[in-house]
Amino acid sequence: MSNAAAEVQSPETGTNLGYKQELKRALTFKDLVIYGLITMLPIAPIQVYGMIAHETFGMVPIVYLVGVIAMVFTALSYSKMSQEFPI
Repeated sequence: MSNAAAEVQSPETGTNLGYKQELKRALTFKDLVIYGLITMLPIAPIQVYGMIAHETFGMVPIVYLVGVIAMVFTALSYSKMSQEFPI
């Protein structure tokens, strides 16, 4: 197998990017939900909620709303960047 055959080409420009695809890129919505639950479920009710309630004087829903808005902008920017730079 030649070196040129193992390298990935950009679908938009057709240029050689010098990267060999080795991993399977597959992450479903179900996977994301499970990872989120595994990460948040054990600690959220006790530690996170208590710290936020204390620091925000009981305005926990507003804190979570601001966090969700920040995560949406982060996800949108990641989506745009991954379209521009597919590697």
